[in-house]
Amino acid sequence: MSLPKWFAWLAGVMLLAAYAFFEPAPSSSANAEAVGGTLQVKHEVKGSDVFIECVAVHFPFRKGSGGGHINVYVNGQKMTEVYTAAFIVRGLPSGKHTIRLELVYNDGKATGMTHEFDVAIR
Repeated sequence: MSLPKWFAWLAGVMLLAAYAFFEPAPSSSANAEAVGGTLQVKHEVKGSDVFIECVAVHFPFRKGSGGGHINVYVNGQKMTEVYTAAFIVRGLPSGKHTIRLELVYNDGKATGMTHEFDVAIR
């Protein structure tokens, strides 16, 4: 018996969230490693929603001091800030859209990690 794709995706999201939640607080050396590090992104379009998973080694996805978030831009306009490595951009209208992700520490310090991709909503 095979599992539905959404179940496998949800399990992956839960693992990423658990890792981000239970990861120890970063030291200053961990922050230094994250600055200028690499950001890997996977995305999947389902209807008018875009499911996004991000991997950034040593980046502290969480609210509060010592944490960081993703600034999410759609077609050049900032839509939201996300504090998890996996999330959904919901309800995009039909057409082509450019999504840009930018990792930022909560104190405003830029990491230099960004990723941009296009999606087509039918």
